[in-house]
Amino acid sequence: MTGSQRRYFSGGFIFFLVLLLVLLLIAPLPALPVSSIQPVQDNGIGPDTHLPFLSPVSGEIRIGVLASRGEEIAHMEWDPTADYLSGKLAPYHFTIIPLNFQEVMPAVQNRSVSFIVVNPSVYTALEYYGLAQRIATLQVPGDPDPIPVFGGVIFTRSDNSDIRTIEDLKGKRVAAVDPTSLGGWHAAFMEIQEKGLVPERDFAELNFTGTHDAAVLAVINGYADAGTARSTQLERMAKEGRVDLSQIRVINDQSMEYRWYPYRISTRMYPEWPFAAVSGTNLTLSKAVSVALLMMDADDPAALAARSAGWAIPQDHSSVHELLRALHLPPYEDYGKPTIEEVVRHFWLTILAILGGIAILASLLVNVWYTKQELTRALMQGQEQERMMKTLISNLPGFVYRCANDRNWTMMFISGGCRQLTGYEPEDFIGNNTLSYNDIIHPDYRDDIWDIWQKKLQMNDYFEGEYPIITRNGETRWVWERGRGIFGNDGTILFLEGFISDITDRKQMDEALRESYQKIRLLTGLTRHDILNQLTSMQLCHDLARESENVEECMTFVDRASAIGKRIEATIGFTREYEAFGIAGSGWQQIFLAIESAKTELSPGEVIIENLVPSDLTIYADPIIRKVFTTLLDNAIRHGRTITRIRFSAREESGSMILICEDDGVGIPEEEKARIFQRGYGAHTGIGLFLSREILSITGLEIRETGIPGEGARFEIWVPSGKWRRTGDLHS
Repeated sequence: MTGSQRRYFSGGFIFFLVLLLVLLLIAPLPALPVSSIQPVQDNGIGPDTHLPFLSPVSGEIRIGVLASRGEEIAHMEWDPTADYLSGKLAPYHFTIIPLNFQEVMPAVQNRSVSFIVVNPSVYTALEYYGLAQRIATLQVPGDPDPIPVFGGVIFTRSDNSDIRTIEDLKGKRVAAVDPTSLGGWHAAFMEIQEKGLVPERDFAELNFTGTHDAAVLAVINGYADAGTARSTQLERMAKEGRVDLSQIRVINDQSMEYRWYPYRISTRMYPEWPFAAVSGTNLTLSKAVSVALLMMDADDPAALAARSAGWAIPQDHSSVHELLRALHLPPYEDYGKPTIEEVVRHFWLTILAILGGIAILASLLVNVWYTKQELTRALMQGQEQERMMKTLISNLPGFVYRCANDRNWTMMFISGGCRQLTGYEPEDFIGNNTLSYNDIIHPDYRDDIWDIWQKKLQMNDYFEGEYPIITRNGETRWVWERGRGIFGNDGTILFLEGFISDITDRKQMDEALRESYQKIRLLTGLTRHDILNQLTSMQLCHDLARESENVEECMTFVDRASAIGKRIEATIGFTREYEAFGIAGSGWQQIFLAIESAKTELSPGEVIIENLVPSDLTIYADPIIRKVFTTLLDNAIRHGRTITRIRFSAREESGSMILICEDDGVGIPEEEKARIFQRGYGAHTGIGLFLSREILSITGLEIRETGIPGEGARFEIWVPSGKWRRTGDLHS
């Protein structure tokens, strides 16, 4: 038999086996019985009388509540909650529907209620079958904080000396609440089972009373030797005057185990009653109800009526699932029970299909040897193409990517260039293994990028833009991205492909140009402003000297004009510091020396200027900040009137540094504080407070006036964290 004949024979055999497998798979498999799903009991609500969970006319929302203490108490405890929700979520009107244990499942299945409040065991069954989803968990008062958990209490009369432990329940009459009650039976059942007792075998009687109150009263009145109820029940009935706690003794007392729990307890703790939305309930309404419940105060009348302390976020119910599995209770009554015979009986066709698949796999292996050479050659060609592509991609000044169109930009492929640009390995981003690409995009840009990219994709257009990222070492770098969506035949987006490159150097150059322009504009303005003021004063002195007939007075004006000329010379000399203006940037300025330099530009007369700023304090600012201090001093001397002292100081506050310039002059009226930093306000103010604020803003500093009129002016310069340091910090 030739090679081609062997291939033909093997192919025909494979076709036959594939056909057999298809026939086996399309054969109907026997359905598994779902005995845990109970049929809906007839509660008078049929297809023709189905009660809608939201009446379009009245806006009525029905809340089903497990009436574990009876219908009357259910209304008393829960009607205030309905009123609370009605008030918070008007125009909807909420109504309480008390349900006994047997009515809960039909009410949820028929959706005759929109929300349900039940014990955790009942809820867990609803959750298991996808009928409800918890949106909040009840809290009971604690000391000091509310508690979102509870358990069960096993008890007997204090005068019953025959029962001291759980083992003593053997041969006794026991009262419980209901077979589906967690606090009233399941929690205690778990403890009883772990002690080796089987209720059906070891109890003389096991009676379910239907309510917690009835279970407690059955023991008190002697109809049962012992009983179980939810924790908090004994304290509630005692508060209502229906039970004297001195008549009751707790069995298997766990109060030492749970010292923080202020109620009698005999069992482990489980999450409190959940408030759940029935499947199909409007999601927006469910969210609104959840928010309203979580906002309920512990002392709200609704919380007090329910004997609660409000509501907490939904608690984890895994402990309840484990409890029901351990007790083999619904929905886990058949948990771990299937036998080999049942598996074979129910899955014989599937098993046969698996065996057929194994036969097909064996036949496919026969063809592997024949195609090995062809696959090897194809693989080598593919590897060569991949090598060429990797070489090309690795030489790009950035990286290429393929990602999903989701909020995380989940990467499917990313080239090695991301290592140099981001500091992360490509594997860190693939499938969001360590982090997502969205995590390194600056938070201020994430939403904008998403919105812009989505608009471009809707137009089947390229998207491109610039935004900052945060590298692995915390550095902020700017990138430019260009890409487009790859669409399937049905028009859906399969993934995005594009290229990202580093443009940080260009951005820094742009920022440097912007800062240089701003500083040149400020320097021009302050120099012109300062010299014009000084020339005005010099002209005034000149005119007064010409008009004066007194030689001594005339010489005084001449001396003043000379002093003004020297100040003009100093101002012009200040501009020589910026011959390379636009090249020299902001830097760390010693504030003590800057203030001392500013003092030399003024004639304070008898005004005392104190510089209490630490000599080792430096601030990241433009060198022109000296003119800010000159302006503050000049304004204080000119307008302080009664001023005798000007003080500079500094203090640290919440990580920021506050520079303070305060005087004892007349201060600034309240009605002028908002205007003193406006352009053109005031006269004879040096570079002016407007320009002072602009100078400080170059490096993110702020200035404000906080003085008290009549007591003096007080200017505070706020320096954010990272923009100041002490000399001792330079080596940190």
